[in-house]
Amino acid sequence: MALPSPPPTEAPSYYSLAERPRQARVPRISSVRPPEDDDVDPARAPLVLIAEDHEDSRDALRTLLDAFGYRVLEAANGRQAVELALSERPDLILMDMMMPQVDGFQATREIRAAEGLRGVPIVALTAMEGARERVLQAGCDDMVAKPLDVRAFLDRVRVWTHQA
Repeated sequence: MALPSPPPTEAPSYYSLAERPRQARVPRISSVRPPEDDDVDPARAPLVLIAEDHEDSRDALRTLLDAFGYRVLEAANGRQAVELALSERPDLILMDMMMPQVDGFQATREIRAAEGLRGVPIVALTAMEGARERVLQAGCDDMVAKPLDVRAFLDRVRVWTHQA
């Protein structure tokens, strides 16, 4: 029994650039760009404390804030966040609300009770549904929902560090 031979393959077609099929446009994720001002003194950049127990989330936040000219401190739990806030006096605190040892709610209350830190803005970072009222009652000034919208997040950071 003989098998039929496969049909002949066509030679690849060539076309000019004008005839080339149009490629789909890929939307930009964000139009946010790092500052291009090289005259900014890094020592005068706002100091932001990131209190986040997940190392990869801290790394991502630090990388983003570094790219936009902020100085960054990191705390892996609420206890470290309180200690760093007391010793370093940051310009802004980004507080994850669900952390080990001391959660973000308790850490926020402790920071608010400290005399020299009452005016430091604290922005809650949380994935908890309906948490806004609860984080504001704990003493946070604002809340950003996880997963973060990078543009909205950076806008909030700029507002709270008076960089807007």
